[in-house]
Amino acid sequence: MVFNERTLNIWHVTREYAGIAEAGGVKNVACSLAEGFVKQGSKCTVFIPFYGCTMMKRLSKITELSSSIAAIICGDSIYRVAYGQAEVNGVRIIFVMHRIFTEKNSVYVYTSEDEQKNPEFIRGAGHKDANIMNTVFQKAVIAFAQLSGEYPDIVQCQDAHTALIPAFAKASPQHSKSFANTRFFVTIHNAGEGYRQQFNSLLEAYFLTGLPMPMLQTGVMNGHVEPFLVASVYATLSTVSPWYAQELLNPEDTYTGGLAQAFVEKHITIKGITNGIDLERYSPFDKTKSLLPYAFNPKEAKLRGKYLCRSWFIKHLGNKLNIPELEYYGFITHKPKNVYFSYHGRIVQQKGLDVLADAAEIVLQKNQDVCFIVIGQGDSSLEDRHKILAEKYQGRYVFICGYERSFARLCVAVADFLVLPSFFEPCGLEDFIGQIFGTIPVAHATGGLKKIIHGKTGFLYENNTKENLADILLELVVKRQKFPSEFISIIEFAANYVENEYTWSRVIEQQYLPMYLGNNI
Repeated sequence: MVFNERTLNIWHVTREYAGIAEAGGVKNVACSLAEGFVKQGSKCTVFIPFYGCTMMKRLSKITELSSSIAAIICGDSIYRVAYGQAEVNGVRIIFVMHRIFTEKNSVYVYTSEDEQKNPEFIRGAGHKDANIMNTVFQKAVIAFAQLSGEYPDIVQCQDAHTALIPAFAKASPQHSKSFANTRFFVTIHNAGEGYRQQFNSLLEAYFLTGLPMPMLQTGVMNGHVEPFLVASVYATLSTVSPWYAQELLNPEDTYTGGLAQAFVEKHITIKGITNGIDLERYSPFDKTKSLLPYAFNPKEAKLRGKYLCRSWFIKHLGNKLNIPELEYYGFITHKPKNVYFSYHGRIVQQKGLDVLADAAEIVLQKNQDVCFIVIGQGDSSLEDRHKILAEKYQGRYVFICGYERSFARLCVAVADFLVLPSFFEPCGLEDFIGQIFGTIPVAHATGGLKKIIHGKTGFLYENNTKENLADILLELVVKRQKFPSEFISIIEFAANYVENEYTWSRVIEQQYLPMYLGNNI
């Protein structure tokens, strides 16, 4: 098959999308890929469920496609799905509409509101009907193709939630013929425990999906059915960095519950493409884009605005800014010699938040010139750890529970260093954001965080223990106080390096487009 590389018709299938329904890093990849390919000349359509938490700000109008109603069979139920259409920055958005989605107040997990209504819906826990949601959504995408008669050149599926679409497209002779000229790609964003959307048994997978048993049997592992293994038969697998691809193909990997070993045994190949970043969305010298109170330019080492942001943050933190999404614990007492460390992200074990808590306590006990700023939400027991630290080390430790975009960015921008102690990290976006904001990343050397160049764009440490993390943080405090000019040079180099190497336009032209066209890369 021959494609015109400038006029590809690409469908992006995703459970989240920046500015519409947000949860994790998938939202940025889905949005940046779609908008980037539109700029390059392709036609892009994004399929996404319409949730109760769908943000309407970017959507001028949603048109219901009244002629398109699909009866989706999942298990012993029929789900009558409607479709809505909108457009954002040249990207056609097709919403899959059904009560199973609109009753959800968050993309993947239950909220405090859900827990108040039903104690079984524990805040932060995944939706109990996630496999049904995923199945209905994926079948609805295939049904849309049948109803519209539109069959794209490329279907890009984001993560395990959408990984069965290639199988659904090949499940019957009719579907297989209709999609004969379509190439399928499945991107693995996270293959860790709890993220892979596996079915508990072959029978459950068969009951919910209706896929032929031989198809599903290709995905059986330890009694479960793994969508990524099924997808590997019918699609090209990629992931979000070359380093994570290596880890996924390492039979000694301990973070995938045996999936890496299965990939190796089945001789499955996985292409690693490091995510880009849309610099325009974060530009620190444009307050309307950065959402920061002051402008500055790390690329030219003009950092006065960064430190004005810090002063603003400390002042307003004491006033407990009225942001409904956030709960504040602790405060900062500023001293000129202070060195500031921050963390922004999910408060979960994968991200090493227990290691961070333990290491922070060591650092705070050994050096009085250190402050920590932690913002995020997730596991309640880990949240409690950081609340305790904020109470114990008053004036030096702040924990902000929740998420609000502008304040999360501010917490990163005001710090000297951004601490990223993940046990595994497929790509990592926070290190990029830190570098753009003149905040130097300090990361466990794993997965996509290995893109940090030690001593040039940030710092890496091996073996993710509290002692190793505390050691490098204490060392950096002393060096930052004695040799500040060295760190200004790192800030300047890192900001320029990200812009030169990791823009989405560059990633699309050099990586995604050749992959879609079947060229060797």
